[in-house]
Amino acid sequence: MKSLSRKNQCLTAGILYLIVIFTGLFSELGVREAFFSPDQISNTIQNWESSSFFLRIGIASDMVMVLADIGLAWVFWVLFKNDFPELSLLTAAFRIVQAAMIGTNLNNLIEGILVPIDSITQNTLFSSLEAHRLGYLMSGIPFGVCCILLAFMMVKSSWFSKILGWTVGIAGIAYLVDSFTQFLFPAYGNLTEILLLSTAVITELTLCIYLLWNGIKKCRNEISSFEPTI
Repeated sequence: MKSLSRKNQCLTAGILYLIVIFTGLFSELGVREAFFSPDQISNTIQNWESSSFFLRIGIASDMVMVLADIGLAWVFWVLFKNDFPELSLLTAAFRIVQAAMIGTNLNNLIEGILVPIDSITQNTLFSSLEAHRLGYLMSGIPFGVCCILLAFMMVKSSWFSKILGWTVGIAGIAYLVDSFTQFLFPAYGNLTEILLLSTAVITELTLCIYLLWNGIKKCRNEISSFEPTI
């Protein structure tokens, strides 16, 4: 079977990244942030009862994100395997671990949906939501390591943007700092969340655009499309 050209590999990675960003933001901001209020658990129970189907859509969106993330692990491995055969495989493994943690962590929300509305108490619902929140945070640890390893390959590569590679590395560090701080020192969680938003979110959006651009821009040949960048 004919392998994808580097240009098509970048396009595939960009599309998958776009899916990850869209579904992740929808699930987090459009569903969980809108319906789950830890400070007002009674309102959350009402939202849970009146919008159970929408909550299911949010969980399904998370699963689509997980599948796209696994696809990204494969595409990045293909992109860098010739130059970094062992390191690209390790990077893919960390990303797949992150995806597995997110997928497994959805059980905390699914269990809440399966419980009859009349049987839901504030304590049980809060426990499910808090377990999901912490599980989601913990998935940022293998993802942070994945970003740092990916950044190393980007910087050392002859065809990828070195500036973007450095920012991906910084984003990986931000994921690690936020995950460990939120779990060990929750009082400082707001500070590390700002750090994460100001680095990781912007970096991932930029990386998505960069991959899409390198995948769709018109060029004479593949070599001229991927000249070394600074």
